Amino acid sequence: MTKPFKSKGKCKNESSSGSAAKRIKVSEKEHGRNYLISAKPLYENCKLFGPDDTLLCTCSKSKIDWYLKRELAVPVAQPEGEPPAVKLLFAPAGKPADATDFYCQEKINQCCCCGKTEKLVRKNIIPKEYRKHFPRECKDRQSHDVVLLCVHCHCSSNVFDNVMRENIASEYGIPVNYKNHFMCLNKSLAKVRAAARALAATNNQIPENRKIMLTQTITDHLGHEPTAEEIQELRGLEITEVKNPESATDHGTEVIKQVMELGKEVEFIKAWRNFFIKVMKPAYLPTGWNIDHKTRDAYQAMSEDLPIKPEQSSSQKLEAGNEDEPMSVNQVPDK
Repeated sequence: MTKPFKSKGKCKNESSSGSAAKRIKVSEKEHGRNYLISAKPLYENCKLFGPDDTLLCTCSKSKIDWYLKRELAVPVAQPEGEPPAVKLLFAPAGKPADATDFYCQEKINQCCCCGKTEKLVRKNIIPKEYRKHFPRECKDRQSHDVVLLCVHCHCSSNVFDNVMRENIASEYGIPVNYKNHFMCLNKSLAKVRAAARALAATNNQIPENRKIMLTQTITDHLGHEPTAEEIQELRGLEITEVKNPESATDHGTEVIKQVMELGKEVEFIKAWRNFFIKVMKPAYLPTGWNIDHKTRDAYQAMSEDLPIKPEQSSSQKLEAGNEDEPMSVNQVPDK
């Protein structure tokens, strides 16, 4: 049995997990949102070598640890102060063309647009709402389209992304708020929310008989008399619901359905890359980053999830579908 050498993790552009992350609140007046900023470098530049000492890629320490833990690799001595490196004990089917390959380059932890080195977050050049619906060969090795931006540039990029979404909506005839076509108002929940808002806003001025009626509306909904905290929470009650859950869909799903029917996956990906370059004018993109990176033919040639040929006993092989399946050497993993 060969073990699949593929990506299962997803890149995250706006968060970092674990104790290594700290939340930094950005002024709502300037940006209108909060970001989760990593307390450690997002690019760790660890090295992964093949059994023939060929450099396969740079990657995170968590990926290095994954292979070491399963005895699929051995440590490689590095100069003092350099990131750790490992040598695989099996021969991967896919290898970079040469040392100039994008995935072999050490990457600098800086905003790829302005060069700042603080308060960095990941940016998906092709928004996840679209990419998650692509076929596997167009989602593998997606770290090429995940770059680092400072908070300011990230917010600017998000604003520009909305312009691109509207262009896509017009081109494919799928409104950005398409999912709303499947939503309807729940009148009972609307009454509950209205009652909560009335009580929270005018509790001391509302007539007593009206107050009793509003409170009873909430009591009927909760099954008990509401507390002040519950009334506050119900002010934000969601009052819409899906009409037909089995047929519900959204903008991203419908757009990519058309894109795939037309065979325009690569054109769609390159359009987003071109748009990012045009509006953000990045001056510090990682070495090897390219608008034409891995067209569909290249995806297919390197797909099949890069099966690996282990040089180990069968007892060390992983079963297909194991949740601890190895991550792609080119994919920033979830943690």
